[in-house]
Amino acid sequence: MPFDPSDLAPLLGTMFVGASTLLITAAIGWRIAVRPTMRALLEYRAARPANDPQLLRRVAELEEEIRWLKGQVAQLPDGGLSRLLGETPWRPGRERS
Repeated sequence: MPFDPSDLAPLLGTMFVGASTLLITAAIGWRIAVRPTMRALLEYRAARPANDPQLLRRVAELEEEIRWLKGQVAQLPDGGLSRLLGETPWRPGRERS
């Protein structure tokens, strides 16, 4: 039986339509079923950070650093604070014409 290329075109067309339909069905199924479940899982994990000791250590370090920074800012006079914020080395001064 010789190979006839004209028989291949309908077969490829049918396969393309079938694959596209399967892909769209999978995307709709993902959107309906899996995505809300993953969102709920992430929210559930975010709501219980107490099980992660590294996260607790990092939060404690940040809280300590914030307390130290608040203490440093409280010691500065008001004029000195605005002057220090205006002369930051990473922000170039504005040239006025």
